[in-house]
Parts: sequence; C-alpha cells; structure tokens
Amino acid sequence: MLVQIKKVLLEVKPHWKRVIIIALTGIIYSACMARLMYMVKDIEASFRSGNPNLIKEVTFTVLALALTVAICRYFHIYLMNITAEQVVNQFRQKLQKKFLNMDLKFHSEYASGSGGLMSRIMNDIKVIQDGLRMVADFFREPLLAIFLIYNLFALNSKLTFMIILIAPVILFFLRQISKSLRKYVRFGQENLEKISATIKESLDGVRTIQSFNLESVLENKLKSESDYYFGLRKKVHSRVELMGPVTEFVATCVILGIFFYFGAAVANGEATVGDVLAYIASMLSVNQPIKKFQESYLRIQETVVATERIHQILDQPSELKMPMNPTLFPKKWNKIEFKNVSFSYGHHQVLEDFNLEIKKGETVALIGESGSGKSTIANLLERFYDPTDGEILIDGVSLKNLDVADLRKNIGLVSQDVFLLRDTVENNIWSGDFAKPKDLVKIMAQKAHAQDFIKRLKNQYESQVGDRGGLLSGGEKQRVSIARAFIKDAPILILDEATSALDSQSEVEVQKGLNSLMEGRTAIVIAHRLSTVQNCDRIVVLKSGRIAEVGTHESLLKSQGEYFKFYKLQNHLAST
Repeated sequence: MLVQIKKVLLEVKPHWKRVIIIALTGIIYSACMARLMYMVKDIEASFRSGNPNLIKEVTFTVLALALTVAICRYFHIYLMNITAEQVVNQFRQKLQKKFLNMDLKFHSEYASGSGGLMSRIMNDIKVIQDGLRMVADFFREPLLAIFLIYNLFALNSKLTFMIILIAPVILFFLRQISKSLRKYVRFGQENLEKISATIKESLDGVRTIQSFNLESVLENKLKSESDYYFGLRKKVHSRVELMGPVTEFVATCVILGIFFYFGAAVANGEATVGDVLAYIASMLSVNQPIKKFQESYLRIQETVVATERIHQILDQPSELKMPMNPTLFPKKWNKIEFKNVSFSYGHHQVLEDFNLEIKKGETVALIGESGSGKSTIANLLERFYDPTDGEILIDGVSLKNLDVADLRKNIGLVSQDVFLLRDTVENNIWSGDFAKPKDLVKIMAQKAHAQDFIKRLKNQYESQVGDRGGLLSGGEKQRVSIARAFIKDAPILILDEATSALDSQSEVEVQKGLNSLMEGRTAIVIAHRLSTVQNCDRIVVLKSGRIAEVGTHESLLKSQGEYFKFYKLQNHLAST
C-alpha cells in the first residue's frame, strides 16, 4: 500500500509549490476552526461579564477567525481539486503513450482487449481522481481533530483522557474494514474492465451481431457481468457506510456521558456553563473530522488498488528492446536481408529459417495460403515484433540497432484494413507527414487518383471521414491511405492485401494509385490475387512459414510448382 501511495505522490511532486499552499491553508483552517470552537467559552464569559468592550472584542475575533476559515477552506479544496485534475491528466497521457509504444504482442494478448485498456484509462483514472480529492480531507481533518482534542484537554483533561481510551477500538475496526475493502475493490475494477470490453465488443461488432441474431447473447453476457459487479459494489458500499453509524453511535454515547459528567461539575461549582458549551462544541466538531478521515481513508484504499492496476501497465516493459545508442536509417542503402529468421506466436510457429534478400528498387511479391507468414514478414520489417531467432539487416545493420521511429519513417504501409483518423480528408492525407507543407495534400491526392471522389464530397477536403473512415467506401478509404503514403514518401513500401477487399471497379482505380506509388520505391507486395503480382520482379511463394519457390511469373508457371497450383485454381474459380 505504501509503495502505491508513494507512486501517486511522485505524480504530485511537480506541483509542489501548490501542495505547500494546500498544506498551509489546511493547517491555518484547522487551527482557526478549532479556535472558533474554543471561543464559545469566551463568548459566554463576555455575555456574563456585561462588558461592551469585551463583547465587541470577542465578536471581532470570532468574525476574523470565521473569515480566515472561509478563505483557507476555499483555496485548500480548490487547489487540491485542480491538482487532482492535473495528476489524472498526466496519468491518462502516460497510459496512452504506453499503449502506443507497446509491441503488438501486448495488444493482441491482453485478456480484455482494447475495451479493458479503455477501462483502465477511464474508470481506474476516475477512481484515482476521486481519491486525490480526498487527500485534502486526509491531511486537513486529522489536523482539525488534533486541534479540537487539544481544546478538550485544555477544558477538562481528565474527562478527555477517559474518552480517548475508546479510540484504539475504532481504529482497529477501521483497519479490518479497509483490508476487506481493498479485496472487493480490486475484484470490482477487474470486473468493470470486462464490462467495458463487452460494451466495446457490442459496438464494434454490431453488424455481425445483428446478422447472426446474437443480441440476446451479448445482452445476457453484459447482464451477468453487471450483476456480479453490482454484488461486489454492494459489499464495498456496505463497508464504506458501516463506519458512519458506528462512530455516530459511539459519539452519541460519549455526548450523553459528557452531559452527566458536566451536570455534576456545574452543580458543584467545578465548571462554568461556558466550559460545558465549549467542550460540547469541540466534542461535536471533532466527530465530523473523524468521520471524514474514515471516509477518505477508505476511499484511498480504492485509489491504492486503481494505482496498482495503472502501474501494472506503466511498469510493464515492452518486449522490443531499444538500443542504448541507436543508429539512424542509412540514407544510402542497397539491400534488405532476412537471415535465418524464425518467429512464433506463443507455441504456434509462423516462420521457420526464412532467408530472403531484397535489393533496393526491387518489387517483391509474397504469396501463399493464409497463415503462411506473409503479413508476419511485413510486421517484422517494421519491427512491430522481433524475430524469435535470426535477424533482419539493412546493409548489414540489424533492425535492433536502428532507431525505431527512424526505421518506420522510411517504410510506407498500405494495408487491407485501412485506419483513418476521425478527422477531415485533408488531415488524414496530411497525417503521412505533418512536417511537410499542407499544399502537397491535393497534389498527392491527384497522384493517388482520389481527387475526383473528394471533389464530389459536400465539403471536399474538409469533409469528415467518420470513425475509422466509416463515411467513405472501401475504395475511397484506400485511395486516401495511398495519398497518405505519397505524403510520407518512404523509400520502402509495403502493400498488404491492399486491393483484396475491393470490388472490381474500385480495384482498378486503387491499382492505378498503387502503380504510381510504387514507382522508384522498394516494394513488398502481399497478395492473394495473382493478377496483382504478375509484373513483380520476383514472386516468393510461402508454405508453412518456409519459402517453397522463388521466381518471376513466367518461370514459376513453367516449373509447375506451388505457384502454378495457385494460378490454376484462381483461373478455375474465375471461370465458374
């Protein structure tokens, strides 16, 4: 627990000047508030004296204390709240940065998927924010209680000592509840992650869900998870709210004891009415900070659990090891070499002893059955993963020694699954490289054969593309992605099934853009349709993670091997 609290405090450290003001205003507030309670005795004494000057003096003192309390309370809570806002913003930004920089294996293997990660960045962060707001109470209320207890000792030390003997019982009770609370909060946050994942799954797959009439299945799944979560939250709330009635009952018993005690003391002339009023006022006031301290203490248990879950992600290392002194991508290079490369997803071997040399300016096609390792080769080249064995070299320099950002800057990707930002057409094309002049957007759109359809849009380049480009057709999205690759102007180009999901008419337009894009670049073309790879310099046929044969379209047909089988099968399917 202390480790997690320390991690939260490290996030607060940059705001130390504000924290000092929060601490000072909290101390002043607590001292003045306690003094106000003690002033009840002076007020009663001034009235009893009948001295106008004394009454005036006491009145102005009370007014000054009340004004100080109001000002300090405002700045204490206001500054704590905006500090909490800033800290959670830092956490969100760190989490997003972490997600974006983790290797693809982390994202593909994360149990709750992207919905679970969203839960951590939204729900867990909200718990931390609420907990940080409670830190002000956690700091201020114990101080106020100490000052009020000092009042009680000053007014009647014997009685106060007797009352304080009850405190260890309450503290023990509080500790037992907090242990139980942490357990159920952790279970609750883990289940909330599953709920977020199910909701995201429902939204992402709504078309398929409706098509297969799976609405009730998803509804029942969410209901089951929500009911379980509700049961856990009931246990959390029962423990949080249990302390209030317990302390109120104890406080009532104590107040009754004070009445009986002071009743006898006043009757014997051992105390004044002012003493009684000041003691009761302080006693009643000390109940409130104790309750708030208990609440903040319990809420901080939730914060500890949420912080632990956040740091499970932040502290998790990426499997991609970055070089201490990275080398920049060579400006003048001659070849890419896959040398004895093997790769597996868990226990599933995808590539085995893969060797391939690609010369600069060459167009190489990768074909093969699904799962033969085609897309894995592209992922390894962009260093989304590292090979299990072997290495990938550019002019003898291992990718592991290159600066990752610089490596990816030199590789353009056009894939089947086009991802567009929820932004305008113009910004999506420009996102290829925002450092380049915006004027290039229209020029590159024309090269990608996207100009005509963009002009037909209502707002043309300023038109919104929707979530993941949902307002555009498949062919339109693909041409925007080609224009984006033109803007990037990378010397190496990967075309990963770039036309496989398009109709014939869209494919013709997209292929024009791709042909223009490939000019003067080193291209790796991954395709199922053999018609798109016939003009490549070399065609590499993969089977079960190994190279089955390599050659040109004509030479492979003559050898009548795996490529010939694919070709014959596709021609047969096309004719039927």
